[in-house]
Amino acid sequence: MVWQDFKEKLFRFAVLKHVRQTDIHWDLLLQLPDRPLLATWQIRVDPAVWNSQNKAIPAIAIPDHRLVYLDFQGEIPGGRGHVTHVDGGLLKLLRTQENFISGSLDGRGLQGLLTLTRRKTDRPEATQHWQLQFGTACDT
Repeated sequence: MVWQDFKEKLFRFAVLKHVRQTDIHWDLLLQLPDRPLLATWQIRVDPAVWNSQNKAIPAIAIPDHRLVYLDFQGEIPGGRGHVTHVDGGLLKLLRTQENFISGSLDGRGLQGLLTLTRRKTDRPEATQHWQLQFGTACDT
């Protein structure tokens, strides 16, 4: 896929804390061009420490979410848990490729460069495995 340059395009993002019985994780939702739904990754590291991580954070691509989740918080129908809106704001998308996304987040708490890179693997079933880097971790 040819990469696209979005220097002046603003989109939205949200981070939701998702609690289900014995499972807690955070969903990172990104609005991307030409997509009717939000690209979504499940992350097991609290966003409050993303900037202090010295290594890439595992991120699992999960099914895209509806746009309503940019502002949603509360019980998810069907007993699928509860989400709390942790952060959200503008995403200045810098570059996208099939296996790479970079942009600058301007949220209430998250401010800085974010990159998502699909992990290289020979296993087709592992294509949903990505790595997230944020803030100072992107400088290395």
